[in-house]
Amino acid sequence: MIGVAPGPAITAVRRTIAAVSLTIVQLLANSASTLAFDGAAAAAYADAHWAECGTAPYNGVPPSPYVCLSNDCANYASRAIHAGGYPFRTSPVTLWANWYWWSAGNNTRTWWQSDALKYFLTDRDPYINGNPGGYVAAVTKGARDTDQYNALSRGDLLFFDWDDNGIIDHVRVEVGWGTPPRTGYQANYNYSYWATGDWADQHTPPRYHDFWNGYYHLTPTERTTVRIYQVHIRPTN
Repeated sequence: MIGVAPGPAITAVRRTIAAVSLTIVQLLANSASTLAFDGAAAAAYADAHWAECGTAPYNGVPPSPYVCLSNDCANYASRAIHAGGYPFRTSPVTLWANWYWWSAGNNTRTWWQSDALKYFLTDRDPYINGNPGGYVAAVTKGARDTDQYNALSRGDLLFFDWDDNGIIDHVRVEVGWGTPPRTGYQANYNYSYWATGDWADQHTPPRYHDFWNGYYHLTPTERTTVRIYQVHIRPTN
């Protein structure tokens, strides 16, 4: 059988299909590289910068563009997950859907306030198309030294409501697990440097590889009243 060359119209359609297919592949590749979240990188950032904004001798020189706030826990957590690949959200312009820090004078409340940061990451908002960048993996009422491990991975966030009034007061970064060494800790770490379990870093005050739920620093009342939201950051966001 003798083959028949396709006409100009068929050739044009084939080229269009090929071009569209290539564009889709490129978009998918760009999306995969842009939207992937690396929890290990977020945890590494938290470990590298935990001592900034503290008191001597734990107060390092903040590298530009780090700006220390009077209450720096959410700013620190946001910088950690951004270092892990969580992208700035700049559009549309709404109170809860945006998340960025361009400078000390150009940023969003969702970046530096812990309650707003949790809302941004976990609550379904029509401006985020119903797909927030994280979700509450578990909720813990009270803090106990026997609760060694949580439901999180490295680079995830722990949100604390000290008096269980529905308002988030504090946030920490999950960085690992095991039995931390005693070296490198402030003198007021009590017995937490011997506690085997999950670790977390934080600012205000600065703490490094501390027992994840903060048990060793809480008052007896806080150990009873605190509610902890364990927020997992989605691999793609």
